[in-house]
Amino acid sequence: MLVAGPFVQGLEYATGVTAEVVGKPQKSFFHEAIRNLDIDPCNAVMIGDDARDDVSGAIDAGMLGILVKTGKYREGDEKKFLPSPTAVCPDIGAAVDYILEHCV
Repeated sequence: MLVAGPFVQGLEYATGVTAEVVGKPQKSFFHEAIRNLDIDPCNAVMIGDDARDDVSGAIDAGMLGILVKTGKYREGDEKKFLPSPTAVCPDIGAAVDYILEHCV
């Protein structure tokens, strides 16, 4: 199975242009996600189940990052990456409750 890398290299070769690949956990990914919302990153919250790519990436970009214990989450993930999550919640409903209680 091929991932994006070989295809990107083929396109770069064919066009003579160097690609700029953007994705989590890069700051530019999170800034682009909120660009059209016209808000400052410090007023944005990322809720995710991946401690590194979702949560730490968002925090590095100046956002709040809430880790939910669903999906990809494995016990102890919140202790494996820095920066640490703003909060750890059992699910998205609890994350919304956290935001309403602490961020509004």
